[in-house]
Amino acid sequence: MFHARRHSLLLIALLVAASCLSSRVVSAQDAPATSPSSGTEMKTVAVVGATSYDNLIKDINFIGSLADRPEMGQMLQGTIALFTQGKGLDGVDQSKPWGVILQTDGMQFLPVGCIAVTDVNKVLSIAQGFGAQISDSDNGTKEIALPNGQTIHVKESNGWAYIGQNAGALASLPANPAAELNTIVADYDLGARVAVQNVPEMYRQMAIQAMKSGMEDGLKKKDDETDEEYATRRKLAEDQVAQLEQSVNEIDELVVGWAIDSTQQKTFFDFTCTFLPDSKLAKQLAGQETPKTNFAGFFQPDAAATLTFASQADPETIKETIAQNRAAMATMRKQAEKAIDDEEDIPDEETRAAIKAALSDFMDAFESTLETGRMDGGGALQLGAGSFTLVAAAQIAEPGKFESGLKKLAAVAEKEPDFNGVQWNAATHEGVNFHTLSVPVPADEEQARRMFGEKVDVAIGIGSDAVYVAAGQDNLAAVNRAIDASKADPNKEVPPFEFSASLGQIMEAAAANSNDENTAIFQAIAKMLKDDAQGRDHIRVSGMLITNGIKYRFEAEEGVLRAIGKATTMAQQKAQQQMMMQAQ
Repeated sequence: MFHARRHSLLLIALLVAASCLSSRVVSAQDAPATSPSSGTEMKTVAVVGATSYDNLIKDINFIGSLADRPEMGQMLQGTIALFTQGKGLDGVDQSKPWGVILQTDGMQFLPVGCIAVTDVNKVLSIAQGFGAQISDSDNGTKEIALPNGQTIHVKESNGWAYIGQNAGALASLPANPAAELNTIVADYDLGARVAVQNVPEMYRQMAIQAMKSGMEDGLKKKDDETDEEYATRRKLAEDQVAQLEQSVNEIDELVVGWAIDSTQQKTFFDFTCTFLPDSKLAKQLAGQETPKTNFAGFFQPDAAATLTFASQADPETIKETIAQNRAAMATMRKQAEKAIDDEEDIPDEETRAAIKAALSDFMDAFESTLETGRMDGGGALQLGAGSFTLVAAAQIAEPGKFESGLKKLAAVAEKEPDFNGVQWNAATHEGVNFHTLSVPVPADEEQARRMFGEKVDVAIGIGSDAVYVAAGQDNLAAVNRAIDASKADPNKEVPPFEFSASLGQIMEAAAANSNDENTAIFQAIAKMLKDDAQGRDHIRVSGMLITNGIKYRFEAEEGVLRAIGKATTMAQQKAQQQMMMQAQ
């Protein structure tokens, strides 16, 4: 369930945004005199918030310190002072957040900018310094005529300056802007929250209808498509649209946010989706077991890159999705077989048939795994100067099918003159039977040979309910250690998904194996990360289950930020040197 839903969340977010922004009826600019109906309950649809100016300067100073530019905060303040003729942000309460609150009365959307002020007249005088003309308007607002001919309206109330496209947009102000904005800035420096269920029903239905119309436009029958293939493709598209429609109707909130954490010395970006309590999707999430893995040894935090994933759908969800999964797999099989038929490099029909048979075995194993509702696996890549070792494992419902497909592919490969064959049953460990082979690295691939050598050793293991892959130096020993570590820590609780990469190891390997103009940059970054980051050089992507929802996080530690600063500085220096050489 976790994996099945995540691919559609971005599309859902776009649909919600479209329902807020695409219709001309909702624009305050199209109805400049409109104000909310008397007695109409105003609901907040979206909040876009940014942290206070004081916090912003702290964050900029932190980023500057990592890039050897600790004066960046002062530079920003100086730039603002320059553009405001020395006034800076005089009159703005620099300790409070600011942002935009989008409200609705059920018929129209009313966006209102919110800035905390200590003296609104001082803020307005800054605008006058740029040639703006200020006059009194309706409802106690000030009309600001900008030099480009556009106008905006400002109204001050209880220490807040509200900004709208017209006076009518400011007729009903947010009751508590600080509380609304704090729902974002309590966790993020910049973010947005969309209350999907507060989008008026007619606009949500408009978005869904637009989605369905788009589907119909893309579902025209193809010339080379049989009736059966077309019917299968249409059914899949209809199921996907139905799933999206359900999500739009059951999503409670979407939240995106970005933050700089100077205490933990990292930055992160979150995307969170929560569903209505007691909704079908919320119940499906609640029905999932706590993610546990039997491949804990394959998630190795000291690796250049490592991955773990684990989920177990509830039985009811499996029953509901099994027919859809089978239809999708049938379509994938036909598309894959057609691609094989169209491949001109396949020498004869016997080879073509063998490849199709192998593919069918692999897809049988994958389909039977999907039908268990359980996904579990992990992997790790170790890199160094001239070294490379990869280990990976995944739970498979029918590993025998996978092995059958492997043998069919090997029979095809044996026709190639440079294929040295597979050593079947070359080794065993803890009930896992390993088959090994060596893949030659072409002599003209200089960089690849520096990392891999003249050949890449590969081992494929078949267990009772899992498949293992190992490649590179000492691959069998590495995968055996991972199997032992996994056996020592069974059913370990893990996030549903987590990926981590060490930029230091990646840069070290890149520097050792590069021979082009970027080598110096790789070497400098690798040295900087080793000397200064002290292991805090990771990029992480993770997914986690929360109450009634899902959260995804992208995170970069201080070493990554340092590397970006270092690379930017070196690129600027290189560009300046080239300009000087050209000038000479």
